[in-house]
Parts: sequence; structure tokens; C-alpha cells
Amino acid sequence: MDKVEELMAAYPNINYIFDEKMPDGQSGLYVDNHVYLNPRQSPQQLAGTVAEEIGHHLTTIGNIIDQDTNLKRKQERQARDIGASLVVSPSDIIDCYENGCKTIDDCVTHLGVTNQVFEDAISYYARRFNGIKTENGYTIFFRENGTIGVLKIF
Repeated sequence: MDKVEELMAAYPNINYIFDEKMPDGQSGLYVDNHVYLNPRQSPQQLAGTVAEEIGHHLTTIGNIIDQDTNLKRKQERQARDIGASLVVSPSDIIDCYENGCKTIDDCVTHLGVTNQVFEDAISYYARRFNGIKTENGYTIFFRENGTIGVLKIF
């Protein structure tokens, strides 16, 4: 099962619709338990889109398409953060480290996500954990600029 299928299976109460009529500039849209997806995306882009739209399902209240208020922009950021954390977890970062990933590009390729989703996740964790998290014998350093460091504790 790939990342998109895993996400969809984890949230079966959402109806996922691949809509050929979606404009090229729009990757996804969440409306009342329906996620409309632009099928003209790479698998990496689609994983990020599905995750972000699930983030909207979990966090957004009302119509926030027009980003004309601080509350709407905050909800958009929150959905993007939750979405990014669904596809790039601290455990995934440890997995990257254990599989010899040395650069962000290595991690992005290994995880099958876009650079933007990876950077969003790192930025979110930097804020959430004040830049540092210890998990399963590893210390992960999250930096707001989208970079990370991993230290294995023996």
C-alpha cells in the first residue's frame, strides 16, 4: 500500500474524488467530508495534497478559500501542519537517518514526499517541540529553516 492509499484507508469516512475538471492550479479541495483531488499530480504531490485535505477535515471550520482574515490564514496553516505531520513523522526522520539519508533531497526521495511537505513538517515540529525531540533513543533537532539533525544515543 502506498502513502496515498494508507492515508485514505486511515480516514475512510471521507469520500475521495479524483476530479478531471479541477483547474491545474488547484491540487485539492475539502468540502463536507469530500476531498476533491486533481489527478494530474505526481504521487509525491498527491500524498501531500491528500494529507493537507485530511488536515482540513480535522481542523477547518467554515469556508476558508478566501484567505482574507487572520483566522482563515491560521486555519490554513494548521491544516497544512497537520497534513505534513501525517506524511512525515519524527519516526520517519529516524528511518531516514537509519537508511543513510544525508540530505533533505535524500529524505524527500526516501519518504516519497515533496520538498515543500518535508519543510512544512520540519517547521511544524520546530515550533511544536521547541526545536528538539527525543524518541526511541534518538534526539532530533528541528530547525525553522527546514533542516534537521539526528543524534543516536547509545
